[in-house]
Amino acid sequence: MPEPEPTIESRRVYDGKILSLRVDTVAVPGGTTSIREIVEHGNAVVLIPVDGEQRVLLVRQYRKPVEKALLELPAGNIELGEEPAAAATRELREETGFLPGKLERVGGFYAAPGYCQEYLHLFLATDLHPDPLPADVDEDVELVPTAWAEIPGLLQSGAICDAKSVAGLWWALARPSLPS
Repeated sequence: MPEPEPTIESRRVYDGKILSLRVDTVAVPGGTTSIREIVEHGNAVVLIPVDGEQRVLLVRQYRKPVEKALLELPAGNIELGEEPAAAATRELREETGFLPGKLERVGGFYAAPGYCQEYLHLFLATDLHPDPLPADVDEDVELVPTAWAEIPGLLQSGAICDAKSVAGLWWALARPSLPS
């Protein structure tokens, strides 16, 4: 079993609106030290919304870090003091305009544990009803309802290529109770 890496020193490098960066000096096995750059980002939710026509409601939005629009599952940050299920409902309403009649937490995963502590809670949202909330002022999101039969091809071709969507959709496709 790998050993923990005790922190010897921690230095905050940046504090931003949605993330912070710290640099930790840690003790590693063998008596040496190493540097760990750690992105501090709050936890988030990812939704697999399935409408009455058995389509998954994907969203397309421009992602500045990769300089292109990506096809993704709806997702968003959990606000301070907010429960994951409440954040999932809010984000779904903001990004797709739908309220889930049924919301089931089906798992979760770390976004990029090599450098970030963000944990994503994965939810299946069904029995959807129109009930939009205003979108965040800095988001431009396009709703893309997509038939289940198209999802494997979109994943295999790389048309869906962000980690949270790949993980969530492969999970959904492997679940026997969902359409395939």
